[in-house]
Amino acid sequence: MIALALCSALLGGGPEPSEAEWVWVSRARPAGESGGLALRFDLDDDSPGVRRPQEGSPRRSVRSAALFAVVEHCDASVEVNGRVVAELTRFGPALTVDVAPDLRRGSNELVIHGRSADGPAAVALRLDVTFSAGSGIHLRTDARSGWRVLKAVDGEVVSFGPVVEPVWSRRTRDARVDAFDDYEQWRRSLGTKTGTDPAALVVQPGFEVELLRSARKDEGSWVSVTFDPRGRLLVGVEARGILRMSLPARGEEEIAVEKLASDLQEPRGLLWAHGSLYVNANNSKTLYRLRDTDGDDRFDERRALYRSAGGNGHGRNAIALGPQRRIHVIHGDSPDLPRDLADRTSPYREHRRGATTREGHVLRFDPDGSGGEIVAAGLRNPYGIDFNTDGEMFTYDADAEFDMGASWYRPTRVRHLVSGADYGWRGVTGSWPPYFPESPLSPPSTLDVGKGSPTGVRFGTASAFGPRYRRALFILDWAYGRILVVHSAPRGASYLCRAETFLVGRPLNVTDLVFGPDGAMYFVTGGRKTQSGLYRVRRTGPVVEEPPPGVQQAARRARSAKARALRRRLERHHIPGAGAAAIEEAWAQLSSADPWIRHAARLVLEHQPIADWEQRVVGELRPRARLTALLAIVRGREKDRLGDIPSLLSSTGLGRLSPEDLWVAIAVISTCLDRAASSKGAGLAGFAGLARELEPLYPSGSFELDRDLGRLLARLEVRSLVSRTLDLLDHTEAQHQVLHHLFVLRGVRHGWTPQGRERWAKHFRRTRAFLGGRGLPTFLQKMRTEFLAASDEPARPALERLLGDGEDGAGEAPSIVHRPFVREWTVEELAEGDTSDDGPPDPARGRRLFEEAKCSRCHRVRAEGAAHGPDLTSVSSRLGRRDLLRSILEPSVVVAPKYRSVTVVTRRGSAHTGRVLQGGDYRRSVLEIQTDPLDPGSVVKIHKADVLTRTPSSVSPMPAGLLDGLEREEILDLLAFLETGGRVRR
Repeated sequence: MIALALCSALLGGGPEPSEAEWVWVSRARPAGESGGLALRFDLDDDSPGVRRPQEGSPRRSVRSAALFAVVEHCDASVEVNGRVVAELTRFGPALTVDVAPDLRRGSNELVIHGRSADGPAAVALRLDVTFSAGSGIHLRTDARSGWRVLKAVDGEVVSFGPVVEPVWSRRTRDARVDAFDDYEQWRRSLGTKTGTDPAALVVQPGFEVELLRSARKDEGSWVSVTFDPRGRLLVGVEARGILRMSLPARGEEEIAVEKLASDLQEPRGLLWAHGSLYVNANNSKTLYRLRDTDGDDRFDERRALYRSAGGNGHGRNAIALGPQRRIHVIHGDSPDLPRDLADRTSPYREHRRGATTREGHVLRFDPDGSGGEIVAAGLRNPYGIDFNTDGEMFTYDADAEFDMGASWYRPTRVRHLVSGADYGWRGVTGSWPPYFPESPLSPPSTLDVGKGSPTGVRFGTASAFGPRYRRALFILDWAYGRILVVHSAPRGASYLCRAETFLVGRPLNVTDLVFGPDGAMYFVTGGRKTQSGLYRVRRTGPVVEEPPPGVQQAARRARSAKARALRRRLERHHIPGAGAAAIEEAWAQLSSADPWIRHAARLVLEHQPIADWEQRVVGELRPRARLTALLAIVRGREKDRLGDIPSLLSSTGLGRLSPEDLWVAIAVISTCLDRAASSKGAGLAGFAGLARELEPLYPSGSFELDRDLGRLLARLEVRSLVSRTLDLLDHTEAQHQVLHHLFVLRGVRHGWTPQGRERWAKHFRRTRAFLGGRGLPTFLQKMRTEFLAASDEPARPALERLLGDGEDGAGEAPSIVHRPFVREWTVEELAEGDTSDDGPPDPARGRRLFEEAKCSRCHRVRAEGAAHGPDLTSVSSRLGRRDLLRSILEPSVVVAPKYRSVTVVTRRGSAHTGRVLQGGDYRRSVLEIQTDPLDPGSVVKIHKADVLTRTPSSVSPMPAGLLDGLEREEILDLLAFLETGGRVRR
């Protein structure tokens, strides 16, 4: 049985406050308009609309504060009490930010600064504040709640309707997995005789799940499903063959089962179209068309439409019917990428130049198997494929488990599949990566889902679930036993997406789904010889029809329809010989703000002879257009003809570029260096000048940009890279960012000082507690080896000692100094004044007290300490002295969700409270809970399958009274150390 309390938390429920509204500073919304919006609000006990505490109860304190913000056709920043907490771009994602540390008692202010682009500019924001007693306030953008225009245009805030789409809705819960989710849950279905009991599944409210049939001993494990025109279900069997199931009109009747095409091996893809059954048989390595030509209800005709070579692990997967009723099949990275079909991807790709690559791909055929094309490539292991009502193609692609935890790890992703796209995956693991998560050469990620194991996908177009679900994409996660529903909203020539959990179970090894003639969802479980079941999901609650689109919705949909039409016109020219008219049309779009349109335009150029258009770049004055064309040029020219690229880049003015355009310039330089490496750097002397232009731009403040800029500066041997990246490390908490900065510096030989080498080594020790896949230990060992090899030989023994094993990456645990009780300090006693009878505070002594007061057991300042609690390096930039003292003296008042303890109750009735440890492999089935934050050995291990319930604790893991053994002078020294950000010599 599944832990219902545990799974219910994934689906949420209950009434919530109304949504925000789309707003702007004027009704006309002309491009280039700047403006600001501001809202003042109080967090006192008498704040309007909030229940006051009982007489004698303590004053309320903020427990959590989640700010959600999104923009359309504008760029904007959000400030809370003067600090920028969010930067939003017109094609970027919506952002959710924890702003609890930025709020204060009394008066607070939210400010939005924005600049409109071409199109219906608008911004939406909401702030949900929860207090320690459980009450809260909910703020939102609208035209009635006290928002004011900072720079008057119309003199008032203009609303363009509510934010009603699920992709931006407060009621849409993100589909995240955490330490409690069991990657190995599918193993629980091995050796069982029936599918999982529907009573043990949790589904969104208003739906019911039925188990219609469990696979019998001779029916194998089920991997694909579709309906035929007579309403019968066709089920692909993992080993071989197809089952045809006749579903009775009455539920108590037996399902009749027939066996068909028993010699087709592993039919992962099934599609009924054109009066035929199309079958993608993975182990048969063939796409078939099956027909009944004599009317006996059996498939007497079989044609092999396409045979593919290569492996079959990440193999030949699903089939979908696309525009013009053409047949689309999707393959993982085991089958060979064809060389005998027309190819819409760039002729400059490695595969097109003769190299053998391992990458998933999409193929397209006419109904009879003719007219075959490679539509897109660069995928890992996408299993499902389907089209939305706009005729746009989507899949859910796999991650690389081996790379989990590394900065180049690519999470499972929903991909909008477009003509000619290369999504960047190459089947290379165990070495430094030939790819990174994002590149200007690839379309953007449509949605990063996270860890998982993708199988089937299906749009709800044929469902009876209501309009919210008819437009949604349902995706299956085999490893975690989930069906997710992906909501989307049109944005430019693509979509913005967001996923939430629709259904979850353990075990629930879901493989494929389809909507039947009755509008119900039918899905099957199976794979890897596990027990299979056929399930039906029906809507039981009322179907609520959505209101007509609001002003903002209608404007966005109309504009996006035009953008998609433009992108498709360009994609028609992803063929050789499209001619001068195609080049002219593409050239006009090289400067488009929409990355999907720029991508389509660049591919038009790459398909045409480079001599027909390369000279136009010299006279191109639009920086973005010039850079996009240069990216095509450096991919297409001969290696010895790259000498003019540095001067063309320099004349573009790198220091004046937007972050997005600078990212393209970095890709141009990096590609140029890659291609020139085998020609001994011919014509590349000018890159030294570019290095001087790029140096002051690093760091940029954006990790996504710095990820590529830092790697480029390392190649160009910019000496200041070391000190600047070490400073970034001092203020970095996120694991993937720490690993990236260490990775960038590992082999750099110039720009080091002895102290810098020590700082790198101390930061490297933090990696001992990092969470990762099977490859992470190898990556870390290789990084360590290359760092030592690049260090001066006399310094290596000392560095090796620093790099040695330590407790949770922090070296040896500091000794605990037991101090006698001094007094129970209050904020008021310590907040006033920063001097004592002994003179000004001593940050150096504060550093020693940071260890003696046990702070370093859980907190890090620069490279010192552990990372069990919040990083305190920059704490003084977020908190004033009074708030900092309150967080130390009253640690349970505000506890960030990331560091909150949890109480776990097992099936045997035992309960354990503590911090969930994140170390080890992502796929472990064992949960580790540290019950005492000051005792590293106080770890309880619990099998995830034994967890019955889990409850977040409102009590901080940080003990109270940590300052009770210090004198006032010592506390001031400790505060001074924290306020210096650790910049104190021992």
